[in-house]
Amino acid sequence: MPKDYFNDPIDQATGQNFAASPQSLMFERLVSNMQSTLDEEVFFDDTDWPDGFAWGSETDAVWEGLAEDAKMLATFRTRKPADKLLCRAAGVVHRAIRSKSLFELEAAQVKLAQIMQSTVSARVYFMLEEAELCLEQMVDRAEANGSLNDLGLTPNA
Repeated sequence: MPKDYFNDPIDQATGQNFAASPQSLMFERLVSNMQSTLDEEVFFDDTDWPDGFAWGSETDAVWEGLAEDAKMLATFRTRKPADKLLCRAAGVVHRAIRSKSLFELEAAQVKLAQIMQSTVSARVYFMLEEAELCLEQMVDRAEANGSLNDLGLTPNA
């Protein structure tokens, strides 16, 4: 059984604990992995590794994997409204990861904000908020660095 990445924080924030759907678990994993990747990029750069280690290609591979996970979840079919919403949000995350400009990244952020206006359970809203924080962090870095390449979001990723 896959790990329920946000179960403890969701329990604490909402008081809800119940069996999650596969789509919910996949979205939790996606956002958790994005958070970890964004956090690790703050602390590591090429100077932290021995000569010859290509940190940039490693981060490209991680972002490529995250983009694939987001795309796969975005294409899931489900009848549950909450799961449909998470799948739509995964599509927005995919769009953000694949963005080639700050404008595209900000457009994805706006789209996620629109999705978050839907009436959803506290559990789903919590997960969407976590995804929103990731996109905010991505936009902030792109604005600060003037380039998506500094996010690990190269056009190839």
